[in-house]
Amino acid sequence: MNKIIYILVISYLIYLVVESIFATRFRRNIKHVIHVNGTRGKSSVTRLIYAGLKAGGIRVFCKTTGTLPMIIDTAGKEAIIHRKGAANIKEQIKILKLAAKEKAEVLVIECMAVDPELQYISQNRIVKADIGVITNVRLDHLDVMGETLDEIGNSLCNTIPKNGICFTADKNFFPLLKDRCEKLNCIPRLVLPKGNEPGFDFEENISIAIEVCKQLGVDENIALGGMIKYQRDPYATDIYELENGAIFIGGFSINDPMSIKIVYNRVITKLQKTDYRLILLITNRLDRGYRTNQHKELALELMPDKIWIMGGNRRVMARDLIKKLPSASINVFNSVEDLPLNSLKKDEIVFAFGNIADLGMDIMDRVKKEGVLYVV
Repeated sequence: MNKIIYILVISYLIYLVVESIFATRFRRNIKHVIHVNGTRGKSSVTRLIYAGLKAGGIRVFCKTTGTLPMIIDTAGKEAIIHRKGAANIKEQIKILKLAAKEKAEVLVIECMAVDPELQYISQNRIVKADIGVITNVRLDHLDVMGETLDEIGNSLCNTIPKNGICFTADKNFFPLLKDRCEKLNCIPRLVLPKGNEPGFDFEENISIAIEVCKQLGVDENIALGGMIKYQRDPYATDIYELENGAIFIGGFSINDPMSIKIVYNRVITKLQKTDYRLILLITNRLDRGYRTNQHKELALELMPDKIWIMGGNRRVMARDLIKKLPSASINVFNSVEDLPLNSLKKDEIVFAFGNIADLGMDIMDRVKKEGVLYVV
């Protein structure tokens, strides 16, 4: 038995060495790798950088792991990555290979790891990026990355490139980033919005993407011209007007309370709505208990007129909210078809958030069929 275990261990170590050799070979053929990490906005920033670099005439390959894992090749063709099993960071080696095969000068790749150790391995053993991006640090994935902003920030710092440059748009996180960068001979860059960014995406996403493009020699206006037409993530936050005139805000791709509040306030400001009835549609995951608690506290803070709850822990959450928020109408729904979207009134706004997996995608597929994209 011991001999068998010994052989298996040796075989696995050889396998890891071989994989490392292949990753290094593919990486050597790519001039720059941009590794995008952070709590929110990773997919958007990855796509924006791709669009800006491509507009600047750079041969660029892109991979995102947002609501759906996808690649955008050097010709601009988008394709879904079909996985046979669970997500695994070894997938990044295949992306390196594809980018090298297409003779990409730059690979823009979204970090797919949550576990701090896997983030470190992904950066230092596989993609070996020379340019890093950490969009922001917010309270999410508390079960893996830590329960405080400093703990989460330290986890995200595992993708800082040695002897490279690392950008962030989070001024509160910057002192920690700067300290960690100094130990890795990496140049830290804080990028704050100027206030004149166009409104097709969040201003911090646009501003950090522009600075990365400028770092690689692309003129700001040229980069911005490409970004305006960028291919958004399939389930990014969108606003729809339903047939009855009600507004549906699909924010399932945002999970942490800070980001949810930021998006909600920005969208309401854009809509210029002052007199409306707010309905929160919350989807929970059974394996994300901490998020359920966060969503519950957020519901109490937003003080909606109605709350619709779906997914895991829905009945427990409903019972608790009924006690703490007696003024709101609270309902539990078991299926997407049961949601009373057709009976909404013109003065009602549904703000949906929680989790995009499973229910979130199905809800948005229904909304897209029954509503019209609302342009603000």
